[in-house]
Amino acid sequence: MPSETTKKTSATKPKPTKSTKKAPSPKKTKAKAPTKTAKPKTASKPKKAPVKPNETPIDARMDDYEALLRRARDQIPPEVFDQPRFSVPEVDSFIQGARTVVRNFKDLTDTLRRDPKHLLRYLSHELATAGEIRSPQAIFNGRFTSNVLDELMEKYTEEYVVCPVCQRPDTEMRREDRLLVLVCSACGGRTPLRG
Repeated sequence: MPSETTKKTSATKPKPTKSTKKAPSPKKTKAKAPTKTAKPKTASKPKKAPVKPNETPIDARMDDYEALLRRARDQIPPEVFDQPRFSVPEVDSFIQGARTVVRNFKDLTDTLRRDPKHLLRYLSHELATAGEIRSPQAIFNGRFTSNVLDELMEKYTEEYVVCPVCQRPDTEMRREDRLLVLVCSACGGRTPLRG
């Protein structure tokens, strides 16, 4: 029977419940960082930058920009877009003895809007001869045909008149420090020049 009493005593003992468990002391417990569960990556839309209260979204700003651009383009006079292509004026010259006289030298420099001394120096250098200005003419030592002078004027125009960025003749030559610069009034381009 002793076995029955032992069974009864073991059966009558109360089982520990949650309320009867001792609370762990605060010194011994360590806070564990919560673990993140891995979420499957899906193709999501790119996050948009948060919009501040005084800012508009990028799409709205681009629409505003394009509207401003259209408005600015509408205010430009149509003659600007319909300008005829710039053509280099022809050289009017004749040969007198051992000299070549350019009759319309002043007209050439006025059309190109360049200093007559600069154009004379360029042509003299290219022709490998001396030249002088007797307004409105230029006189060069040597016999040169109009075709040769026309080709040199084309070359001068490409090098010293037409803007290499926008291909317009609306330029001027400026000396900045020791450097000669071609400044375009149409596009604002600045190109260093030789000599």
